[in-house]
Amino acid sequence: MRELRPREIRGSIRNADDRVRRTMLLPRGLGELDWSVRDVLAWRDPRARHRGYLVRWAADRPDGMPRPQGLLLMIARAPGRPDRAVMCTFCRFTARFEEVALFTAPRAGAAGARGDTVGVLACEDLACHARVRQPPLRGPLDPPVEEIVAGRVAGLVERTDAFFADVLA
Repeated sequence: MRELRPREIRGSIRNADDRVRRTMLLPRGLGELDWSVRDVLAWRDPRARHRGYLVRWAADRPDGMPRPQGLLLMIARAPGRPDRAVMCTFCRFTARFEEVALFTAPRAGAAGARGDTVGVLACEDLACHARVRQPPLRGPLDPPVEEIVAGRVAGLVERTDAFFADVLA
């Protein structure tokens, strides 16, 4: 992922109004992030804990040049049993129930103005980019670690793109 500037991040959020874009807190340490190990920029707003943001580079312009594209996510506590394991839609890692949350994203445009949303179960800390890069425990018949990690990263990008397409449709 290429580096994003604060102005690009704020301007990329497609399903939020100007007030949300102005008041959102950007991730801490934004200037020190290692962009080479990120495929998406995802974080929770420390001032508004019910909010999260997801930003990626998208090549959906007619000239093919990528541009930042972001979404506002709202956390909704889903009732459930704390002894259950839940799988994150993006990274496909399984975690305890309280470590995965139901996020909703208002649809862009008129549908969002009517209150239409898209829901997704995701890691509560939105750190999927780091989880997919964790070296797995490998068995004797498993492929090389680099191949496993590359497959995880590709899956994360594919599932994130599908979520963006659903919200922005």
